Amino acid sequence: MSGICGILNLDGQPIDKPLLETMTAYLKFRGPDARGIWSDREMGFGHTLLQTTEESAAERQPYTLNGEVYITADARIDGRDELVSQLRTAGQSVSLCEPDVNLILHAYRAWGQDCLNYLIGDFSFALWDSREKTLWCVRDPCGVKLMYWARVGETFIFSNTLNCLRLHPQLSSQLNEKAIADFLLFDLNFNSDITTFAQIQCLPGGHQLTISGDKIRKKAYWTLPLPEQIRYRRDRDYIEHFQSLMNAAVSDRLRTPNASIFFSGGLDSTTIAATAVEETRKRNQTLDLQAFTVIYNHLVPDGEEKYAAIAAKALNIPLHLLAADDYQLYQGWEDQLRFPEPLNAPLAIVARDKLQQVFAHSRIALYGQGGDEALRIATIKEMLQGMRGDRVFIDVLHCLWGHRLKPPLGTGLLGKLRSQLGNSKPRRSPLPPWLNRDFARRLNLKERWQEINGHPLPLDRPPRSLSYHGLPPAPTWHALFTLYDPGCFGIPVEVRLPFLDLRLLNYLLALPPLPWCVGKQLLRVALSGKLPETICQRPKSPLSVDPVGVLANARPRPWYHRPTASQLEAYVDLAAWKALNSAETEHRQTWSSLRPASLNNWLQQLD
Repeated sequence: MSGICGILNLDGQPIDKPLLETMTAYLKFRGPDARGIWSDREMGFGHTLLQTTEESAAERQPYTLNGEVYITADARIDGRDELVSQLRTAGQSVSLCEPDVNLILHAYRAWGQDCLNYLIGDFSFALWDSREKTLWCVRDPCGVKLMYWARVGETFIFSNTLNCLRLHPQLSSQLNEKAIADFLLFDLNFNSDITTFAQIQCLPGGHQLTISGDKIRKKAYWTLPLPEQIRYRRDRDYIEHFQSLMNAAVSDRLRTPNASIFFSGGLDSTTIAATAVEETRKRNQTLDLQAFTVIYNHLVPDGEEKYAAIAAKALNIPLHLLAADDYQLYQGWEDQLRFPEPLNAPLAIVARDKLQQVFAHSRIALYGQGGDEALRIATIKEMLQGMRGDRVFIDVLHCLWGHRLKPPLGTGLLGKLRSQLGNSKPRRSPLPPWLNRDFARRLNLKERWQEINGHPLPLDRPPRSLSYHGLPPAPTWHALFTLYDPGCFGIPVEVRLPFLDLRLLNYLLALPPLPWCVGKQLLRVALSGKLPETICQRPKSPLSVDPVGVLANARPRPWYHRPTASQLEAYVDLAAWKALNSAETEHRQTWSSLRPASLNNWLQQLD
């Protein structure tokens, strides 16, 4: 993930070049391979390069085709063959060897801002058109790549790294209480436009900013589609279509001789690994793919090592294990970990060390996140609302006799169905007792809690509403993208998620829920014959005991006795919080009671 930044003076005055150089130099940890700066009076770009593809070896940024339009980008463009063909049809002289940033600029040259209709992949870029005196900032549809911005007087600044913006000498350190309130209530900020800093904004995924004169206009250019449901006559057609799209999603995310994969031995990561191995073999290419798994030997029951070892052996890929039993809550927060925003991840050091292991092998890590969300099973109510009744009946029979699967018709489902039909009241919960009362009253936090958590999710896109509520732009995804971004741990590893490939997502959302979403039957059938049945028929088995809960209730609690940051008391009733932490707490309360500790550790880094 390369580093990008820029400065635009809205009043036309020359930019502060030393500041641009300082901001660019700060981004060296993101891009150790090359550094470039370009400026022209009121506009300036900075870029640091992380080479992750064969084409990026020739890449130099900021980049221009004709001296009139400049770009700085952190981008991986997928479907390059098709895009190059479209560009040539549009009159652009372009080759398949071009770096990704070149393709973006050629696309802009051919179609202007409509080029977003042709670009797929993960990207965050800014483009300056000197002819129009217009700056255009874009974040990819799912928001995998980050983009932050701020207006300081008559100056607009941007970067894909939040702390890079904080280098501006006139940028205030004032905190955004709404973001802090969401963190203390929900673990993350549900407002995708703001950050924890009052002056720094976040550009949501699927959005663009256009800055012209002193006007800043934000607009969404993409929303998760609702494709028409696919109907094939043969089961094999569903599998072949899925495999062709998965092949493209994985292949586009490799383009390198060395790669890593976060590997649990579960269906999602194993599907990606099997696809990578098969595609490489088919193309007579060389790929050194290695798997990385976090395990627990004694702290909590854990079967990850068993399944990961079976799958890795079958695929003939090396498996690296990271035993996490001896880590402590908030380990490394005082001297090793410095997060751009509050993060309720008391064992973040484990994620950091996993990325360090990966970086010793490669700069790319494939990640299976997204498979669960894209294949979430619909309720019968959803199916009947979004599909013809006779079609649902036929699918149920196909599920029972064609795949020997039990459709979701049991008591548990009926209970959920009754709840969704309105026979139960919306969930209500008191606010955490440790919230500062004045803070809670001033920000109307009771209303905020009810707004986010107080009502069942609407069935707005049946029969796949659960998938739509779990996929980007759901706020949990921005938290995940931030955690694995180099701006969090300072490790230049690019995490890539094949299940968020737009071509694949469109297909998964168009599948009939029965039988393909029942227990992720699609993946099980696709893997059958390629891997042992132990893996293909593996039940989903997350950790039965939460390691954080075990450690939080252990004695002593050194993290609990750390000094209190000066600002914490404005948000937290310290006496109430200390009283709550004097006894053991159940899992749900454990995570809630750790939020003040996480916020305190982060605030101490600011003091």
